[in-house]
Amino acid sequence: MKKLAAFFVALALLPSVSSSAQAAGGSVYVVSGNVFAAQGKNPSHRVIGNEAIVSDTLINTGDKSAALLQFEDGQVVTMQANSSLHVREYQYDTKKIENSNIVFSMFKGGMRFITGLIGQRKKQAFRLLTPNATIGIRGTEFMVAMVDKSMYSQVVSGKIAMTNATGMTVLGAGQSAAVASSGALVNLVSASAIPAGTFAGLLAIPVNPSAITAPAPASIPAAPSAAAASAAASVAGAALGVAGIVGSDTDSTQAPPTEIPAATPQEPTEPAKVFDDQEVLAESKSGIALTGKIGTLGYGAELNYGFSDSLSARVGLNAYTYKYNGNSSSVNYDFKLELQTVSALADWYPFEGGFRTSAGLLYNNNKVSLGALPIGGNYTINGVTYTSAQIGSLQGEMSFNTVAPYLGIGWGNPVATDKGWGLVTDIGVLFQGKPKTSLTATCTPAPCPAPIPTDVAAENTKLENDLRNFKFWPVVSIGISYQW
Repeated sequence: MKKLAAFFVALALLPSVSSSAQAAGGSVYVVSGNVFAAQGKNPSHRVIGNEAIVSDTLINTGDKSAALLQFEDGQVVTMQANSSLHVREYQYDTKKIENSNIVFSMFKGGMRFITGLIGQRKKQAFRLLTPNATIGIRGTEFMVAMVDKSMYSQVVSGKIAMTNATGMTVLGAGQSAAVASSGALVNLVSASAIPAGTFAGLLAIPVNPSAITAPAPASIPAAPSAAAASAAASVAGAALGVAGIVGSDTDSTQAPPTEIPAATPQEPTEPAKVFDDQEVLAESKSGIALTGKIGTLGYGAELNYGFSDSLSARVGLNAYTYKYNGNSSSVNYDFKLELQTVSALADWYPFEGGFRTSAGLLYNNNKVSLGALPIGGNYTINGVTYTSAQIGSLQGEMSFNTVAPYLGIGWGNPVATDKGWGLVTDIGVLFQGKPKTSLTATCTPAPCPAPIPTDVAAENTKLENDLRNFKFWPVVSIGISYQW
């Protein structure tokens, strides 16, 4: 009966073990010294060897200690001594990485972060919350440390965006910054201005578990507080109870199990209110923006989508109607310009900042309607004068290629990580082809007698030649974008 009870106890424990294995997002490795971990509301314990990391895991390093955190997507975090990190959320969808998410909270100490696949594919999916600012990434390796109440950061490669109540500051590779509090400006500083030893040892901590040498046996940390000891005793008692059931049929003279010393984690002072405020300020952007524009293609609207820091795409609609008067050859015309285009463009950002090059295609329904105006009651067509009694009206239409390529440059990235509202400009050329005109005379009675049709055909040719420069349509625009 006792063996049967032991079997059911073991069977009951299997689902929780399996669930934990499925939820694991990475591992914490002890590089040196004492490292502690606590999942959810469970008591903190000392990490031996390596241990799985799941969401809502708090990790602390003790004096003269260091840890390596390696996640399934390749995200790496190294922690120097006396550091506290909360893995608030880690979700990795291998089939659809855009559904993945990483949220860390750093309370104290110093850490180095190396972006994995999640951050590389979707930069908005990574957030690091600290007491003084929230940090977003752009394909990055960077270090952060708390010294007293000030925070220092240094970018090794890529870029980071630091946001707090004063706004946002972007740091590039080789740049450093200091921020005194969540309400203070982020100040760019030289590396020499960072207190000595702030990042000491971080770059020396291995980022590959195989490079970790077996540390010497660590000293046992100080005794736990009364509350922690009580919780540890309860857990130990329960464990011994299960062991008693499972092993009750074994030799009663067997030596008691080796006692595992309890350890008190270095609990951080939880700056919950600050983090809540920062999460609002640093809400991840969607990578989708809407832009309203005005320019030489008329009034327009575009939907922007970002694929990466350097590549995005947009589709748009433009329309406008404009009337004007002009002369071609010896004929005076009333022109009506009707602009209607649908665009599909790709934008490439070759440098840091908002400069871009653009290329794509437009469905081009631009056209010009025209009507000749008699002068003194007469039309002069191909050098021949006809009275309005001979020609009742002379009208035509100018059209262009239905599909027209576009090349241009511009400024502004509506789907940049740090953008909500933004200003964008475009300068380019639409290659819409040589205009095709159709000029028609109306006579009473119809049809028009010779030589009117011949002269109208000659006038049509002259009109096409006069308007041939319309095959290159200049595109200049300015707009306001919003990314939610």
